[in-house]
Amino acid sequence: MKNIDTEIINDNEFDLICKYIKLRNESNISQSELARRVGVARSTIARMERNLHSISLGTFTKLLEAMNYKLEIVDKENINE
Repeated sequence: MKNIDTEIINDNEFDLICKYIKLRNESNISQSELARRVGVARSTIARMERNLHSISLGTFTKLLEAMNYKLEIVDKENINE
C-alpha cells in the first residue's frame, strides 16, 4: 500500500495511474485537452493524477478511450514481463 497525500491506495492502483500518466504524456495530450474530450473538469484529472481523488471506473475508461487506449483484464500468471 502507498500512502499518498493522506489517501491510501494499493500498489495496483498506483501502478495503473502511473501508466496512464505515462501514456497521456507520450500522447502529448494536456490535462485540459483530455478533460475537454471527456467532459470532466481539468481539476478532476489533476487530482486523480496526484492521487488526491479516486475517479469512477467509467470515467477512467473514458479517459483511456479519449487517448485511443482501452482497459483489459488479463491473467497475471500469463503476463510476459
